[in-house]
Amino acid sequence: MDRTEAKITDAELEVMGALWSGAGPMTLSQLKDALGRSQGWSGDTTKTLLRRLCGKGAVEQEKREVYYYRPLVSREELGEYKTRRLIDKLYAGSALDLVASLVEHEHLDREDVAELRDLFDRLWEGEGGGGT
Repeated sequence: MDRTEAKITDAELEVMGALWSGAGPMTLSQLKDALGRSQGWSGDTTKTLLRRLCGKGAVEQEKREVYYYRPLVSREELGEYKTRRLIDKLYAGSALDLVASLVEHEHLDREDVAELRDLFDRLWEGEGGGGT
């Protein structure tokens, strides 16, 4: 698949995370500071990753007095894509198998399961399914 989301590496995902956490477009200096603290990266590493993300169409740079960067892919879009890929690769496309694995290995407790039930009920009611 040739989608932007498919091409984003784990290191680039760290840059995206910093951009998503920002209160609007960020300068290279702001990103270098944020990623230097959290990742221990040099400024050159941050600059290289930003250049790659711009080339992939995931980030846009705008020239003002300095360059500003903003994400073109939302956290939700990337999360949906990566989740679908995970389910396809590890669980043969079965979201049910993923959730069962989370419950069986105690990654979801009773409170989490109750919240999921409430979520499912709300979603089904919204579709006219009537819930339970």
